[in-house]
Amino acid sequence: MLTLTDISLLAFLVLGVSYWWQARGYKTVALEYAWQRCQQLELQLLDQSVVLRKMRLHRGQSGSLQWQRTYEFEFSSTGEQRYRGSVVLDGSRLLRLDLDVHVTH
Repeated sequence: MLTLTDISLLAFLVLGVSYWWQARGYKTVALEYAWQRCQQLELQLLDQSVVLRKMRLHRGQSGSLQWQRTYEFEFSSTGEQRYRGSVVLDGSRLLRLDLDVHVTH
């Protein structure tokens, strides 16, 4: 028979797996936005990855609470210098994509 402790642990496990699965999806969305911007500007996306740097709750356009995630990535315009960029998502909607000032080739 399941105890209340067993049910609580199972619920936390399910929530943890659900969060992890969704977080992977948002990271993929952020990477796609970064890759597209680099392609548009003829920049090289370094390491083919983004890193979650900040996450906070805020009210979205619909008025409901949503997670706002900020991902960072690195890019290069010359192949020698590394610059930083960031992608800010509201759910999976792009709010902002910023690039450091960089030298163009």
